[in-house]
Amino acid sequence: MASLQKHPGTRFWRCSFFDPNLRKWRLVSTGCEDKVEAMAVCARMEALTKLKQPEAAGAVPADAAGELVEAGLRLVQKAAKGELNEAVGREFINRLLKASAMETIEGETTAAFLDSWLDGKKVAKAQRTAERYRTPVERFKTSLGKRANLSLASITKADVEKFRKDRLTQVSEGTLESDFKILKGIFERARKQGVLIGANPFELVEIAKGDRIEKLEREALTAGEVDLLVAAAPSDEWKTTILLGFYCGMRLGDAVLLEWDAVDFEKGTIAYKASKSRRKMEIPLHPKLMKHLDRIAGDKGGKVSPTLASIRVPGRSGLSLQFLDILKAAGLDAGQKESTSGRKFSSRSFHSLRHGFISAMANQGVAPELRQKLAVHRSKDVHSKYTHLELETLRKAVRKIK
Repeated sequence: MASLQKHPGTRFWRCSFFDPNLRKWRLVSTGCEDKVEAMAVCARMEALTKLKQPEAAGAVPADAAGELVEAGLRLVQKAAKGELNEAVGREFINRLLKASAMETIEGETTAAFLDSWLDGKKVAKAQRTAERYRTPVERFKTSLGKRANLSLASITKADVEKFRKDRLTQVSEGTLESDFKILKGIFERARKQGVLIGANPFELVEIAKGDRIEKLEREALTAGEVDLLVAAAPSDEWKTTILLGFYCGMRLGDAVLLEWDAVDFEKGTIAYKASKSRRKMEIPLHPKLMKHLDRIAGDKGGKVSPTLASIRVPGRSGLSLQFLDILKAAGLDAGQKESTSGRKFSSRSFHSLRHGFISAMANQGVAPELRQKLAVHRSKDVHSKYTHLELETLRKAVRKIK
């Protein structure tokens, strides 16, 4: 059996092993200072001599000996670093099987792993937060096509680059960056667990720059335009959702998930927890909104808009696109533009109701700190982007100069 020796005059370990071809013991330098690595090299030297013997033939081809020993060396190195895991073990086994002309083993498919990860998020996160994770995961699976049925370890840099290119035709760079963060986190978790992959392909690709369309600011909708939207709305649930967006500044996901228990007609308020900031809010009811809610309330409980609450916000049949259809039905322009890559952006969307909520108060002289509190904005800089002052308001301000 091979053993290691170290001469006082050298920094390298030497390997002592019996060479059956020469019928004598040999002492050869491994060229390694690290003892664990030297042990692997020494084992390789001994294995190479044994594989040349006739009695050792038949296990694997002689020309595959180097691959086998290299696989063993990598396994020992990983073990020495405390990085021995299932992914490393699978790689080692597959190298042995491949060298023996046998079929390799595959890990869990990418699609199965991503679906399992999403199921876990459904349990751990709020419904709308889980939906935010679902979109990039589903888009990535679509971009992969048939490759989604391969093991997670098969996903390459090229697959990630293709996803980046595909996604940039649909969303802004900001949204793509958020998608990358989610997907990179999924692959990083798999890498650290060592269950499926040895490297994270999302670490190898950066967000592309320079594919921006002309930057558009979200436009604010006015009270008059909200009246047109309510008139064009296809259902009471959509009327409710639109009024909540404009008179409470609620985001679309929060508006459709609102419970009747949150509405206090005696106090004249709506109390809810904003999904984005996780802050609890109590918003005074505007007379128009209170009149509408009083009309549809009855003795019902549960969701105020149960049908809309069951529909996803994004997607081809999602609530966001349904709102754009209502804009069109009301005769209002969505302000849509398209980049050279085909990505579309609407300067008017449901979020424009929230902009309108803030801007309407600003135009009526409501103090910035009160507007910021009602909008649940953490900073003045963010809040200022939602404040669209009408020309007449600005004109009055200029006239005050004496």
